[in-house]
Amino acid sequence: MKPTRLAGALALASVALLAGCGISHHTAAPATHAPAAHAVPAHALAADPAMRWLTSPGGQAQVTLNQDVDTLAGALVIENQVGSVANHLVFEADARTVRTQARTILANPALLPTTHRAAYVTMLNDFITVANMLQPGADYGTTAQDYTAWYTALRASNITVA
Repeated sequence: MKPTRLAGALALASVALLAGCGISHHTAAPATHAPAAHAVPAHALAADPAMRWLTSPGGQAQVTLNQDVDTLAGALVIENQVGSVANHLVFEADARTVRTQARTILANPALLPTTHRAAYVTMLNDFITVANMLQPGADYGTTAQDYTAWYTALRASNITVA
């Protein structure tokens, strides 16, 4: 992996962290939210658009996408440090997972937010673009491609959903 690929991995990691997800593992179960001992009252959830979004099926799909992006970023960092074929194949597979999750959300209008929908659709398409760049093909692994992936990932994260 070229040194600039690390920059792309760090961009993806920052996107994942800014979106509010934690570090996940390849075998981690999908995000579920069990009621906490100090649960937020239902009227507070209803009043906060961000909480309504988070608890909706679309919000849960976004949580899963965030975890997939975080997993991909971690795989890119690992592959950058230890450029083995096995690590390379892991990040390619993780990129396909991100692409599949983004396409799944796009294919189901019920999973899209009611506000800032156009920006959200653009974000998902940008993540599909990044995932495609991380698959073998023309200009794969070039510095220009790495910077394109980096800026696409940064731009994708610059939206508000709620």
